[in-house]
Amino acid sequence: MIGKKNEKTEEFWRRACSTKDGEFQSKFPGIDDADYHCLTFGSPKYQDYSDHITELAIKGVKRATTHLKIDFEINDVPRRCTGDYWMILWENLTPAVIVKLVNVEECAFRDVSAAFAAREGEGDGSLEFWKNCHEEYFKLQLADWNRDWSEDLIVVLESFEVVMANPEDG
Repeated sequence: MIGKKNEKTEEFWRRACSTKDGEFQSKFPGIDDADYHCLTFGSPKYQDYSDHITELAIKGVKRATTHLKIDFEINDVPRRCTGDYWMILWENLTPAVIVKLVNVEECAFRDVSAAFAAREGEGDGSLEFWKNCHEEYFKLQLADWNRDWSEDLIVVLESFEVVMANPEDG
């Protein structure tokens, strides 16, 4: 996860918050206009498909994501909670989409369910695909941190719904 708030993210956030007759305001009235997270899905250091999975989120195919719990700690990234807004960024760190977290939980990697894997919406949606691609990504992160891989590692499972895609991205 990389990125931070900047002029473009603030502009998109203000536009979303000021939409009076759009879906955003009707579904999410009265939100705190300073209260949002601003990051990519993953780090380009470990993969080159963030834009692809961001597109899946915009289309509503991807409705969840997973991170190693220690990723938040090591990279000093604030944890997101149920009800939080997250502006997901493209790889070039421009605003792509705002989502609202509808559920956040933790479990051991080995205990992730097939239903959650399907909710992530990547590949064929199977638990086997989910485990293979996430294990590969997490092993790269862990190697950088001089940590060992284990299926006992705690992961953070975040489910979300799309609030508003950036209309400037077409």
